[in-house]
Amino acid sequence: MAESTLVLVMRSPYGLEEAFAGLRLALAMAVNGMKTSVVLAEDGVYNALASQKAEAVKMPSNMDATKELYDFDVPVYVVKEDLDERGISESMLFEGLKVVPASKIKELVEEHSVVTSF
Repeated sequence: MAESTLVLVMRSPYGLEEAFAGLRLALAMAVNGMKTSVVLAEDGVYNALASQKAEAVKMPSNMDATKELYDFDVPVYVVKEDLDERGISESMLFEGLKVVPASKIKELVEEHSVVTSF
C-alpha cells in the first residue's frame, strides 16, 4: 500500500477539470491520513495566482481548493522557473505556497511512494 502521494498539477485552472481534480485527489488523500504534497508546475503555476475569478467562468475555485489543503498540512510547491517563464512574480501568488527551484522536484519525487500528474 502507498505511504505517500505527490500530486503534480501541470494544467492551467479553468476550462479543463484536470487541475481541480488533482487538487481534490490531494485533499482526499490527506483527509484519509496519507502524507501528501502538491507541486504546481508548467502551466499549473497559473493555479497559484491570487487574481483568480472562478465565478466569472462559473467554475469551482482552484484557489479555494488549494487553500483547503493547508488545513491538512499539505505543502503546495510552485516551480520558480515555470513562474519566471510565464512572467509571473511571486508577489502575484496567494499566501501559503512554497516557491522552489525545479531541482527540488526530483527530491520530492524520491520522497513519495506514488506520483500522479494532472
